[in-house]
Parts: sequence; structure tokens; C-alpha cells
Amino acid sequence: MAASLSRIPAQTIAVDRTSFLALQSLSDYAPQNAIYSVATIQQREISLAQASQAVIRLREALDQARRVEDELAHAFHEAMLGARQQVIAQYGPDSAAVEIVGLTRKSDYKHPTQRKPTE
Repeated sequence: MAASLSRIPAQTIAVDRTSFLALQSLSDYAPQNAIYSVATIQQREISLAQASQAVIRLREALDQARRVEDELAHAFHEAMLGARQQVIAQYGPDSAAVEIVGLTRKSDYKHPTQRKPTE
């Protein structure tokens, strides 16, 4: 199979399955090419159904893995927020350790200046 195959819409596959059921009812259907025989098409339909079920199982596994990843990311983030607060508590808000953990030292903030009144 070529790597550039586009995905066939589910509605088209549903129509194909309906046509296949109708094809099976034709008792005198005898194609010249065996690729188009009922047995061959039936095997391909079975293979398609198995592949579709595998995709569903993999999507469910991916969704579960993403949920676990999200939960672990939140737990990690909460731990880092707490650790940053602990660094501030242990070393002070103006220490170099505050910068090391990605925060801004208190002395690096701009001090407010008085505005001159406008006339």
C-alpha cells in the first residue's frame, strides 16, 4: 500500500458494507477476477473490522495515558509551587536562591515613584 492513502470517511465504508450485504444475496455472482469474489471481500471486511477494533483499543489506551500524564503534571506543578514557597521561606525573598528556582528577587522589582501632579 502507498503511504499517501487518504482516510476514507466512515459513511463511505458504511455504504460499502451495505453494498457488500446486497452482493452476498446475488446467488449467481461470479466475477472473472478472484480479487472481487465474495470470499475475498468478506476476508477484507473482517480484517477492516479487526483493525477498527484495534484503533478503538489504542485510542482508549492513549486517552488513559493522557489522563495519567495530566494528573502527574498537576502533581509535579503543585510540588514545584510549594518548593518555590519553601525557598522563599528558608532563604528569604531577596536571596540568590530565589533566582535559582526561577523567581524574581524582591529587590529586582521596580519601586513605585511618585508622579508629579499635572496642571
